[in-house]
Amino acid sequence: MRHLLGLTVLCAALFAGASESLANCAKIKPRAPGEVYFMRGLANIFSLGLDQFGKELSKLGVENCVFNHSVWQSLANDIVERSYRGEVSFPVIIIGHSLGANIAPKMATIIGRHNIPVAYVVMLDPVEPTFVGKNVEEIRNYYLPKRNDNTLHPLQDFDGDLENVNVKRFGGFDHFNIDENRQLRDLMKSRIIDIINARIAAEKK
Repeated sequence: MRHLLGLTVLCAALFAGASESLANCAKIKPRAPGEVYFMRGLANIFSLGLDQFGKELSKLGVENCVFNHSVWQSLANDIVERSYRGEVSFPVIIIGHSLGANIAPKMATIIGRHNIPVAYVVMLDPVEPTFVGKNVEEIRNYYLPKRNDNTLHPLQDFDGDLENVNVKRFGGFDHFNIDENRQLRDLMKSRIIDIINARIAAEKK
């Protein structure tokens, strides 16, 4: 009985956290080019490196939000609806860890099916094989090999830049700290800034 009560409390907390993060993401109103979406993995007690990353981007003036992967479909629908109203601030960028990494290419593909380009997707150690389709311009899968396949595969209509990067060979990575790795975070941050600056330059022409 005590176990069931604890499980009920945990589920309630997860639902509340997911609902709150979805509400925050739905309120996103960028004042500058770029929208970055971070997807946590299981529960809201892991993937906290994404929260820190989001704070760093906020200091640089980049609009972003962090949410649990379980609400991705509602958020994708929100992005699609805003695109019809011309309210999406490109480039759109998606980063996910663990189960969130599995969802990142799926969310990007769904958005892409509505002719909304996704500029950059990063997967941090997904737990199963994933697939990505059209209108995703660049996607990176930083993974640790597992017993079962957890690499990224292109669908037939994919025409972007895809790379699977085995980070085991670099050492120091595990499933629970990959989202906190400073070197990898700086690499992603630099790429995000480059993509946003390229968008700004293109809009000035």
